[in-house]
Amino acid sequence: MGVTLFMTVGTGRKTKESIRSLAHGLLSAIIHYNPDKIVFFGSDDSKETVSSLKEQYHEEKKKGLADHEFIMITGVDDFNECFGKMRRKIEEYEDHEIIIDYTSGTKTMTMSAAICSMLYHKKLNLISGERGEDGIVIPGTENQREQNLYRAYDELLFDKVKDLFNSYRFEDARSTLNEIVILEDRETYRKMIDAYDRWDMFNHNAAFEILKDVSDSRVSRSKEFLGKLMYNMNLKYFIIDLINNAARRIEEEKYDDAVARLYRTIELIAQARLMDMKLIEEGRFKDNMVFAIRLDMLKEKLGDEAVNKYREGQEEEDMEKGVIKVGLSRSYALLYDLNDELGLKFNGDGRLQNLLQSRNRSILAHGLAPVEKNAAEELFGIVVEYARIVSSDKLSEVAAFPKL
Repeated sequence: MGVTLFMTVGTGRKTKESIRSLAHGLLSAIIHYNPDKIVFFGSDDSKETVSSLKEQYHEEKKKGLADHEFIMITGVDDFNECFGKMRRKIEEYEDHEIIIDYTSGTKTMTMSAAICSMLYHKKLNLISGERGEDGIVIPGTENQREQNLYRAYDELLFDKVKDLFNSYRFEDARSTLNEIVILEDRETYRKMIDAYDRWDMFNHNAAFEILKDVSDSRVSRSKEFLGKLMYNMNLKYFIIDLINNAARRIEEEKYDDAVARLYRTIELIAQARLMDMKLIEEGRFKDNMVFAIRLDMLKEKLGDEAVNKYREGQEEEDMEKGVIKVGLSRSYALLYDLNDELGLKFNGDGRLQNLLQSRNRSILAHGLAPVEKNAAEELFGIVVEYARIVSSDKLSEVAAFPKL
């Protein structure tokens, strides 16, 4: 990979002495960096400075200047032209190490050079030196002062990464993180983005595996919660996780997604209650995540006659195994028949049942109607009420995603 030096070129005070002094300063940068290629940016008047530079280079080195080209800028105070021509040249030399010298030129030219340095992560150079009484830099006193503006840009990018992470836009956060040149703990942040991205898609095992080796106080509660969710296999952890996921979807104004999660949560709350009553075979749940009601236990609690209505529509294979499967409505009907608090509450809760229809009418379920914000938020509040009946633990904060 070759080294290419970009140089904005001005005219100084347009006197022979000032032009020669300016050219000598630029020459000091060329000698210092010894580039394979030089790209000058300047006006037609700037060509005189470049000519003086070439003459002095030959005087000092006894050879011609390295491979170079001159990019004409007609509007030296036109930002769009200055920035546009520099940007295109940077892209043309993308396989080179580019150093940008912004010592001379109009304010617009040097500003454009500095912005290019920051946006494209290029080293920026300024030539300084002692000045005589006339304000002209004394030849031989020049020195190079490198500026790393892209560090400031890295800080801006990192702020963007944090905002994206906090908004659950994990793919964008990952892409922006990859643009940052210098960042301490980059691997920690990459793992955090990857882990919470997977967690947000309910891939709890992958999230835990990524986080378990991350030493950061912000993820300690997350590791604790995920560990309990995976290894205790208690439904209350899944309920809390679904509620928090729905809250994130509401925050993103994805109300259809939120209601779909809340529908599953209200169903899972009933299943958790039935499991507490030993009506759901715990081993079957752990091995296959199948929520099947044990007929023998149901008969014991309700008797044969009451159980018959739950046999309707069941798979023969399940019946032979001595189990039946129930969805949301029949789960709560069963709890009602068992005179359980949740079943009684659901049976008289017309508001909840009406809100659940918004899920059925949603384009993500059986209809074409979008879910409105107020419906999602109202359903969320009701689901939280129901969740408190099966779990008094304050797990929501523990299961919440951290903010960077």
